[in-house]
Amino acid sequence: MVFRPCHPFHACSTPCHATMMPTITLSDGLMAMPSGMRRWREMLKLHLRARVQQRQTRLWLQLLNSHPVFHDLVQAYPHMIHKVYRPYLSLTLNCQQRVELLAEHYHFILQQGWGKLMGQAAHGPVRLGTVAGKSGAPYHLQLCSLHPMDREGEMVLQLMHDDDVLYSIAFSFFGSQLRATLGMRIGCLQGPKGEDSAHRVREATRDLHGMRPKTLMARLVRQLGYEHGCRKMLLVGNINRAVHHSAKKGRLFADYNALWQELGAQVRQDGDFELACENLPLPALQEIPSKKRSEARKRHELTLAMIASLRSGLDAHRSPLQATMAGAAAAAGEVRQSAMLGEDDDYASVIA
Repeated sequence: MVFRPCHPFHACSTPCHATMMPTITLSDGLMAMPSGMRRWREMLKLHLRARVQQRQTRLWLQLLNSHPVFHDLVQAYPHMIHKVYRPYLSLTLNCQQRVELLAEHYHFILQQGWGKLMGQAAHGPVRLGTVAGKSGAPYHLQLCSLHPMDREGEMVLQLMHDDDVLYSIAFSFFGSQLRATLGMRIGCLQGPKGEDSAHRVREATRDLHGMRPKTLMARLVRQLGYEHGCRKMLLVGNINRAVHHSAKKGRLFADYNALWQELGAQVRQDGDFELACENLPLPALQEIPSKKRSEARKRHELTLAMIASLRSGLDAHRSPLQATMAGAAAAAGEVRQSAMLGEDDDYASVIA
C-alpha cells in the first residue's frame, strides 16, 4: 500500500490534513501470497481482468479508498480485491452489478455504524448473543465478515453449539433506503461438516423445540431485513450459485430451491427466488393439533429470543454515527452512475 493524505470527504475522527491513509491498489490483493511463479501468475490474471473491466476497476478501487474501514478489511482479507472479477452471490450478476451491490452494501453498513464491527468480524468471529435450548445447552450467534464465504455474501451469521458451527448463512444488503429499494441477497445457507453432521442437526432440531437450524437462520436474516427497512430478500437458486463449479463436481448437496419454496418464496425468471421481508407472524395455533401447540408456542418463543439476541448484539456493536458519510455516499453514487462514465484516463495509476 502507498500512503496518501486522507480523502477530503472521509468521515474521520481527526482532521484530514493530520491523517495519512494507505492507497489500496490491485497489488494489495496478493499481499498474503508468497513471492514466486504462482504469485506472478495470479498477478497477471488479476491485471488482465482489471484491464477488461477498466471502468468497474476504477470504481471498485475508488470505493475501497473511500473510507478507512476498507483498509482494515483488505488487511484482514486481501482477496477481497478480487471479489468483483469473480462470480459473487448469484451468477445473474455481472461485474458492474457486483460493484454497485458492494457499494450499496457498505454504504448501508456505514450508515448503521457497523463499520468497526465488520473489521472485527473480518479478523475473527464476533459473538452477538446466546440463547438456551430446551436442554439448557447454549446456542450462540456469531458474525463473520468476508470469509469463510467470501463469494456468497459480505456477512456470515453462524449458529454455534459446543464450539462447533451448526449452520451458516451468507448475505449482503443492496439498494437504498432513500429510494425505497433496500433489500437483502442470500448467497449461501450451509450446514455442519463431518460424518456426524446429520446427527448433530437432528439433535439441535430436537433441542430447539422442533425448529430446524436452517429455517431458523433464514428467519433471523429475514427479520433483520424487516427491522432495517428491507422490502425483499433475493435468494440464490440452485443453478445460480456462485460456487456452481463445486456443484458440478458433486460437492454441494443442499437443495436451495426446495427450501426457498418451503419458506414461501417465488421463483424469478432468472432462476433466483424472491421473498418479502416480513415481521415474524404469530403461530396459527388453531391450525395445530392441541397436543402439539405447546411445542409450537415454545418454538415461537425461542425464535423471538434469538431475534432479540441478534438485535441486541448488533446494537451493542454500533459505532456512533459519523458526522458525515459523504465519502462512502459519494463513492456509492458514482458507482450507480457508472453506465454514464467514459473510460478513465487515470486507469494505469489507479491499478498500480
